[in-house]
Amino acid sequence: MEPLSATTLEAAERRWDARGSDSYHLVVRVRAPRFEPAVYDLVVSGGKLVAIERNGAAVPPGDAHRYDYSVAGLFGMLQQDLRLADVPAIGDVPAVDLRAEFEPATGRLVCYRRTVGAARRRVLLVEVLQYEPTASPAATA
Repeated sequence: MEPLSATTLEAAERRWDARGSDSYHLVVRVRAPRFEPAVYDLVVSGGKLVAIERNGAAVPPGDAHRYDYSVAGLFGMLQQDLRLADVPAIGDVPAVDLRAEFEPATGRLVCYRRTVGAARRRVLLVEVLQYEPTASPAATA
């Protein structure tokens, strides 16, 4: 994984806008500090999140925004996390280390790691386990 910067994120988003799909099935595993890992199974159709399961259980539509790990949701999360990069370093250890891997052709996220702190490090790991483009609603009509 390479360090995440505004430049690398913008380049990935441009690739996704040019070559990504607006309809897809995505499975994402999230490992957050002090929480059990969770697996999110999402369906996006026509650019809209239409179904989401968390660890095999359906997420009610009213709560879906809390678990939006769609490609757009992941880009939004990375954009917010970039603000953490402005936190000053502690000694020679950066307070925050943001690293990401993007799929070269489409720009979608493959893996992301956010490490916060030097002594008591807290690590968030987001891994895309499966990505499968599907037919767009307009293409099937």
